[in-house]
Amino acid sequence: MFQRITKQDWKALLFFLSIPALGIFYNFLNNSHRGAESLVTDIDHSVPFLPIFVLPYIAWYAFVLFSIIYLCFKDRPNYYRTVAALNLSLIICYIIYFVYQTTVPRPDISGYDSLFIPLVNIIYNMDKPFNCFPSIHVVQAYVVMKGIHQSSSIQRGIKLVTNVMALLIIASTVFIKQHVILDIIGAVLVVESMFLLVYAVESLYQKRRGKTKRERLRRLGDGEVSVER
Repeated sequence: MFQRITKQDWKALLFFLSIPALGIFYNFLNNSHRGAESLVTDIDHSVPFLPIFVLPYIAWYAFVLFSIIYLCFKDRPNYYRTVAALNLSLIICYIIYFVYQTTVPRPDISGYDSLFIPLVNIIYNMDKPFNCFPSIHVVQAYVVMKGIHQSSSIQRGIKLVTNVMALLIIASTVFIKQHVILDIIGAVLVVESMFLLVYAVESLYQKRRGKTKRERLRRLGDGEVSVER
């Protein structure tokens, strides 16, 4: 797949740089200066803290990167749709963080005896407990899962692995107490809405493009008739 990377491939991959570029807003908004609400429910209280799920949580970074690059080479049109939906989803998330900041109370993990606790502590220290609803972890994992799943150019086995990995990442957000159930639901709704918007815009563009093409052909035909006369 990567034996011959053309100039067009590099240009296509540049579109993906819009994602880290948007990331500058995350740190700017990751605070409680505007107040912060808690969306914790009784269901969240019943969800156990499972430190081992820090592994798929961390794997999210590589998962999103390699999946998007893979999609770029396997299905270019779907790659553009997926990255466009991801950009729009992130913009919606940042707007929500600005107008309705939420937080998730973190558990006291000092008494846990697990090999994975140091990794959880690293996550807790690196990421403040804000910018929670919708979950960006879930947004990106779900976008990748949906983008890969909708591609007819990708094998079923790869789709299955992608789905499993994405679901593990989504589950990890609540099992290590970075997010709550409503954060997941909000993320899924945002992604689904943005994919619908992308497809609607694409459909409208195709219709207008087809109409323009038909008008050009009609004018060309009228011109030929005039010459014959």
